[in-house]
Amino acid sequence: MESSTIEQFQEELQSWKHELSSIKQEIRHFEHELEDMATQKLPRTLLAQVEHFQNLFICHKEVIDTLRHDLPDSHQKVENIFNVLRTVKNDSQNALSERMETFKKIFNDVKNEFNHFISSMQLQLAGV
Repeated sequence: MESSTIEQFQEELQSWKHELSSIKQEIRHFEHELEDMATQKLPRTLLAQVEHFQNLFICHKEVIDTLRHDLPDSHQKVENIFNVLRTVKNDSQNALSERMETFKKIFNDVKNEFNHFISSMQLQLAGV
């Protein structure tokens, strides 16, 4: 986190909150797709994949909730965290930023895997 002012830090926090909210909405959309698939007669291998993604999405929503909980809401908390981070002279200064970046990278990997699964499943169900 390279923020030089509390206002920049607060903007960064707001951006992260928005990103987490958007990802959670995206996961809900993916879950609806999985629900639609689960109602079809699928081979066991595909059902196992559906369950795999359901579990991944549950885990990701839990991580989102944890991250969101760790992002301060009140101006006082933002100031306190900003002041602590400004005075720390080691890698912990980047802890929040690193957690967000790691989560986004992992989620993008899961999203790509899910989209590949959806595409291959649709082809398989179409008999191609």
